[in-house]
Amino acid sequence: MSNTNVSGKSKLGGIFKQTEFTLAAIIILLFVIASVFTDNFLSLYNVTNLTKQCAIVGVLAVAQTMIIITGGIDISCGAIAGLSCMAMALLQRDTETNFWVTLIVAIAVGIFCGFINGVIIYDLKVPPMIATLGVQTIVSGVVKIISNALTVSGLDQRILDMGNMSFFGVVPALALIWFIVAVAIFLVLKYLVFGRSLYIIGSGVDVAKLSGINVRRMFYSVYAFAGLLYGIAGIMLAARVQSALPTGGEGYEMNAIAAAVIGGASLSGGRGSIVGTVLGTILMMLINNAGVQFGLNTHVLELTSGVLIVFAVAADMFKNRKKA
Repeated sequence: MSNTNVSGKSKLGGIFKQTEFTLAAIIILLFVIASVFTDNFLSLYNVTNLTKQCAIVGVLAVAQTMIIITGGIDISCGAIAGLSCMAMALLQRDTETNFWVTLIVAIAVGIFCGFINGVIIYDLKVPPMIATLGVQTIVSGVVKIISNALTVSGLDQRILDMGNMSFFGVVPALALIWFIVAVAIFLVLKYLVFGRSLYIIGSGVDVAKLSGINVRRMFYSVYAFAGLLYGIAGIMLAARVQSALPTGGEGYEMNAIAAAVIGGASLSGGRGSIVGTVLGTILMMLINNAGVQFGLNTHVLELTSGVLIVFAVAADMFKNRKKA
């Protein structure tokens, strides 16, 4: 057999071993099964609804991927998105603040909270999970205090329209925002020094310092950048729910982390891809959506998602041990 044939087969084998290929194959299989054996799965309404379900979790998962690449994790992402959503809603309902300023405030709230995460983790040396868990608890409390634990409605009509808007009658505006965010971060990670530096930090902080990377600045930047995406997710959350809830964003963090890990991001750091995260998000939401169409109990679906998360983390740890 010629070297060319061996090389070709080796490359083909590499493609089939990639996480992205496996996820895409599973997604296609589930999509076909749900389409054939349920009545409403392939309806325009359900497919549109599925993409909306993916959108908010998808934006949070993209942000989570950047943080996981550095070897960190952010439990506070859902709560921060909820705070951004509530801050914008209160401004729009109770003040005459310019619409675009309310959006900027929502994003600024996310950036500030993300920056605080970075400071606590780097300067106070608190482990990322503990630091962000603490911030999550604080932020959740703040949301309930400023809203009096009540749902806030009366949002600007443009936000309400965003939640219902679709391009060409097929692509929801929320899904388009998710796509734009995913493409932007994909390019950042692949082509910018900032993105490459995240992978180096994930390989080891000492290695990063020896490479001339300002680790403190990178920690501040990546958590603040993630906060910016949480702010965008908060705006999307308001559009999706058509209001701001005192519990807004709760539970999103687990789905976001799961989507990133299922997509191939390593909790040990140094590895992760946006394509994998997007596919992981679709798979997570597809399982829930298809399960509902099949009439499965929601608790069973929750159990299935949990098993999927445990399996993905265990597989990641097994890979790391094998490499070591």
